[in-house]
Amino acid sequence: FTALTTLGAIYYASTLPTIYKAEVLMLSSSSSSSSSSSSLGKLSGLADMAGLSMGGSSAGIEGEQALARLKTRSFLINYIKEKNLKPILFADQWSEQGKLWIDGEPSNREVSELLLGMVTTSMDPRDKAGLVTLSLEWENPHNPNKIADIANDLVSSMNHHAKRRAILEARDSISFLEKELEQTSILNSQTILYSLIEQQMQKIMLANIRDEFIFKVIDSAIVPKHAETKPVLMIVFVGIMLGVFLSFLFSISLNYFKKELKIL
Repeated sequence: FTALTTLGAIYYASTLPTIYKAEVLMLSSSSSSSSSSSSLGKLSGLADMAGLSMGGSSAGIEGEQALARLKTRSFLINYIKEKNLKPILFADQWSEQGKLWIDGEPSNREVSELLLGMVTTSMDPRDKAGLVTLSLEWENPHNPNKIADIANDLVSSMNHHAKRRAILEARDSISFLEKELEQTSILNSQTILYSLIEQQMQKIMLANIRDEFIFKVIDSAIVPKHAETKPVLMIVFVGIMLGVFLSFLFSISLNYFKKELKIL
């Protein structure tokens, strides 16, 4: 039993795919926060209706939202189309000379699921600095040099998507606040509305001048020179221990049944 399980473990370890890995270390950056006002009075719910956060923005929440969008099918499909990644991700089905698909073009769903399985993200909730790691693992790639480019471009796309979304939301908020401003003649309410509009204009200005809107790259991904180390020794050790366990179990069971047969 020990010999068989050990040989099986060695065979399984030999069939493990070669994995190349690229990592991007990022810092979750906070966007401009808006201060709350104690004089909101009857307009206390106005900010929520306009899509504003009067308590300030949290870098952790914004980072988690961006990472959640990263795992959506729509985001990945748009990214794959923008970067033309189908021939790269499915290089074994793509003829570079003829510029055509050998066995038919993979669907957007297949490509997005493949890329989603390659990407992993980690954010330690206990880390007050907001460090985030984006890892891209590729099994047996035809072009390992593309791994670092894809990982870095994913971060840029997340920042661009979040930046564009923040600008659109701020413009919608300004439009809503301007309509409310036309409907009120109370001076105090007008002052509050002008302050809210100013905050949204500042948000648009900061978004336009800051490319790294959500994530600031601390350490960009580099081309992996070597594949990830396979856990061969651990697999073989587990195989040996499993074989020893099965051997003892078989021996004890055999001995028990022999005693029972002698009694009978």
